[in-house]
Amino acid sequence: MIKLIASDLDGTLLDHDKKVAQREMDALLNVKNSDVQLCLASGRMHAEMRQVLEEIDHEAYIVSQNGAFIHLADGALLQAKYFETALAQRVFHMIQEVEAVKLFCSGEANHISQLSPASDAIQARLFEQFVLTESLANALHESFPICKFSLFGELGPLLVLKEQLQQELGDLVDVYIADKDCLDIMPRTVSKGTSLLVLAKELGIQAEEIACVGDSFNDVSMFGITPHSFAMSSAHPDVKKQASHQVDSVSEVIHYVMTYNENKLKEQRGSAQS
Repeated sequence: MIKLIASDLDGTLLDHDKKVAQREMDALLNVKNSDVQLCLASGRMHAEMRQVLEEIDHEAYIVSQNGAFIHLADGALLQAKYFETALAQRVFHMIQEVEAVKLFCSGEANHISQLSPASDAIQARLFEQFVLTESLANALHESFPICKFSLFGELGPLLVLKEQLQQELGDLVDVYIADKDCLDIMPRTVSKGTSLLVLAKELGIQAEEIACVGDSFNDVSMFGITPHSFAMSSAHPDVKKQASHQVDSVSEVIHYVMTYNENKLKEQRGSAQS
């Protein structure tokens, strides 16, 4: 039986207007009325993801900031992961020369050292306002907590930086394209996949009892833990290769889960009768 559905947000459950389409709302109602539980897994902050839960009127587990934080359905914090200070400082210095909008994510807020028209465009894509923190270099030396670095800009320079980070810090960080113009930098042991395994242990379920869906490279770690993995058809070809199935919507995943569980129940009843 599949007991938990984990869904990415942007490009997956959310449309381009940061809304949940009606077909997804209808399908989520079926989940709400079943024994299957829901988990939202995103690079967004917990506070932003709570807004999505309010929109869909659903209680759910939340894996935020690409796995840095896990919140239970009642809001209790299960996990919080941050960069070690020395590593955060090394990353900070390596990204300084890159022309990009740089966000320094603390979990509670997305910090930025200066505002610009480019940052205004990124701000419009988020639910929460940036926190202007001009002395970030000094803050990092004072053990300012960082769970994720996100850089928004032209893909070419971001890919060059990705290669540089992997060459110098490859055993310490994970670096991936999280959106068409976004590079995320995470501590090596922190991902959506590893955090889903932590949550599964807390819930007393097996990894194969999870279905997951996403559309980007930060979702690939989820795909690797379960045979019930789904990539959105709009995803990069290299992302789709890592999933067992391809879908056009989360509602298709929910239909798969409900049908799968119904068939499993029929098998169990048949075995009991024989």
